[in-house]
Amino acid sequence: GHGYFLLPHAREVLENLYQKYPLYVVTNGVSKTQYSRLKGTHIEHYFQDIFVSEDIGYQKPTREYFDNCFKKIENMDLDKTLIIGDSLSSDIQGGINAGIDTCWYNPHHLKQPENMHITYIINDLKDLLTLL
Repeated sequence: GHGYFLLPHAREVLENLYQKYPLYVVTNGVSKTQYSRLKGTHIEHYFQDIFVSEDIGYQKPTREYFDNCFKKIENMDLDKTLIIGDSLSSDIQGGINAGIDTCWYNPHHLKQPENMHITYIINDLKDLLTLL
């Protein structure tokens, strides 16, 4: 629960995006661990809220997880919401289940599953700065 690291360009991208967009963390896991990781990397201040599956009572990719998150976000607009994640099974499938656009962070250039509609694919977090 004490191990953490930032992906390349993460701080730079967060610094830029949080000034333009409300950002949220959506994560599966144990609350204590996830909050410890965010605090350890000193990035928690970039986010409006943090939604941990243990607190929500559901896990990504279930629709119930996202519905619970969306209820807590003021002026929630599905058409203006994007989930960015590296996990096809929880992040991308979760976004699809929730009816929002998806962005797959794919630094290893893995092949896109043919049966999964992914809105955007990026290989470097800096790609978000030109995408959004």
